[in-house]
Amino acid sequence: MLLQKIEESKNIIISSHINPDGDCIGSGIGLYWALKKKYPNKNIRYIIEDRVPYNYKFLEGTQNIEIFEELKDEPKADLFIVVDSANFKRIGKVAELKKDAFLVNIDHHISNDLYGDINIVKNTSSASEVVYGVITEMLNIEIDSKIGEALYTGIITDSGNFQYENTTENTFKVAGKILNVGIDRNKIINNVYRSRTLGFIKVLGLTLSEMVMLKDEKIVYFTLTRDFMLKNNIQKDETDGIVEKMLEYRDCEVAVFLKEEGNGKIKGSLRSKEKVDVNEVAKLFDGGGHKKAAGFTTYLSEEEIIRLIKEKI
Repeated sequence: MLLQKIEESKNIIISSHINPDGDCIGSGIGLYWALKKKYPNKNIRYIIEDRVPYNYKFLEGTQNIEIFEELKDEPKADLFIVVDSANFKRIGKVAELKKDAFLVNIDHHISNDLYGDINIVKNTSSASEVVYGVITEMLNIEIDSKIGEALYTGIITDSGNFQYENTTENTFKVAGKILNVGIDRNKIINNVYRSRTLGFIKVLGLTLSEMVMLKDEKIVYFTLTRDFMLKNNIQKDETDGIVEKMLEYRDCEVAVFLKEEGNGKIKGSLRSKEKVDVNEVAKLFDGGGHKKAAGFTTYLSEEEIIRLIKEKI
């Protein structure tokens, strides 16, 4: 049915969640290039709300991603494809462009609420792993290095470079097949993991030196203030990956990284090692994600957030 809908559609919009990460960008760009390859005469656009993080701009095609607030026209869509978003509202203002378009939901989050007319949702390492199957099995499009580098980036970032529990035998098989098309793996690793900015280093240093440890609950948490971000010119994408570093503390089970976003809003990132399902914790704040990695946005205070998390755990 997906193939039929693509064949019937002239105008296709791809989108993904706000605050984009590697899987968001990788799965979207991979699908974008695959569709452009098979259907060069169709009008295919990849539109998101926020800018591409600095360490993913090396991927070919990111220059073609359009930012909603910078659109110079009102894009039309017969087919609207959302990748890596557990619910439709997570794509932000781009949702306004859907109108009467047929909606396809391609995702890997266990919290996905199956909002599409077609739902291709699998509990895998990443949306990029799901998109690989869509491209090769459902659309019969051959993976080339351009598509492969995007998908490989998404897979490694959402699997923690094959560390997380959501990494399966199929994840390694897909990664191996992508490697065989001749992608530049070193380029990907260097850009994703070895190209940190001074802003990231500053936030990391502050976090690791001042994070609070709750010994009884085995929780570590830290709140990055808006004031610190403004004084040090810290960009939104310069805090990605901090919570994973917090989780490296040997005596913790759960890491909580909170970031003030202005107007009383706090964005929370949760990670766990073994026992705690942070997807269930995130649901306290209408968030979600995976068992070992989840997130949320709330207007509650730091004190109230930590109290609720302690009670849940």
